[in-house]
Amino acid sequence: MPGAPVLVGSRELIDWCVRRAVLRDPRIGILDGRPASGLLAGEDGRSVAGVTLRGGEPLAARLVVDATGRTSRAPAWLAALGHPCPAVTRYDSHLGYSSRLYATPPDPDRGWHGMYVQGRPDSPRGGVLVPQGGDRWLVTLIGNGEHAPSTKEEEFLGFARSLRSPALHDAIRGATPLSDPTGFRGTANERRHYERMDRLPDGFLVIGDAACRFNPVYGHGMTVAALAAQALDAALAGLAPGRIPAATRRIQRATADAASVAWQIATSEDMRYAQTEGPPPDRATKVLQRYMSRVMVGANADPALSSRFFGVLSLSTPPNALLGPATMLRVLSKWRLPTTPATPAYPPHHPPPPGP
Repeated sequence: MPGAPVLVGSRELIDWCVRRAVLRDPRIGILDGRPASGLLAGEDGRSVAGVTLRGGEPLAARLVVDATGRTSRAPAWLAALGHPCPAVTRYDSHLGYSSRLYATPPDPDRGWHGMYVQGRPDSPRGGVLVPQGGDRWLVTLIGNGEHAPSTKEEEFLGFARSLRSPALHDAIRGATPLSDPTGFRGTANERRHYERMDRLPDGFLVIGDAACRFNPVYGHGMTVAALAAQALDAALAGLAPGRIPAATRRIQRATADAASVAWQIATSEDMRYAQTEGPPPDRATKVLQRYMSRVMVGANADPALSSRFFGVLSLSTPPNALLGPATMLRVLSKWRLPTTPATPAYPPHHPPPPGP
């Protein structure tokens, strides 16, 4: 992305840095080895007064915020107190990952640091190569449905060769693998609509992936969690402690709004794939999809358009940056959709290409 620095690191490094930054705040403490196992009901039967820790120990609180991610047990905890579960909207494009680490091969003339080979609806395979600490590359192969990459050692390079560009395959074919391929398949977009509940108990909120999780290919999860935290902070500002429980429904709506743009981007893109499970796109979404297809074609060759596109995709630029009159005229007059034959499924319908 022109003009935008990118800082990369392993997930372990990111988690360690975030944890260290959080614990610098003297108001924050961690109860190690004492996970919450349920909600503590308030005396009025309509509120949450804290949580129950493993073993049954109560921990009182004016406000309980569930930020436990994809493994959230909030629906079961609410059901245990007699509250209904939230409605769920789900889109699953059956995206699959296969990732492994490589030692970075020496090459003083290499003119790049990372790589992204983008797939298309007619050829839904892609790949990402990003540098890691310790002179390593993290390489992730991506595919939807029957195009999902294998985690078998002997098929990893073959899948990389099947991408639209040979660049990623050429980069890794002589590199030394440092790990076996590892797969990940839980990539559905799923939104639990706590903001719509009529009987959400006072004093309880759900944010981040626990409320709305995304296909991770779009890289929205941590950004949306940060936006939700900002919305929570703004909603709590100036609010007297005694008024917090009664304000939680309004706050839940505010934190849910923080996910709306990312949800629209992720689901409208995933709806392009024929195998995606979920509500069908309406006419407006179909029109937007056609337009965005042309935006993506242009973003591969037009630096100004690429900057706007990745700004919107990273949630650092408002979506209307791609919908202004000048940008739309540029896209519609200059860029056309490619006409290419569909790529056959790989794997499992034919064996990997011959060796490197």
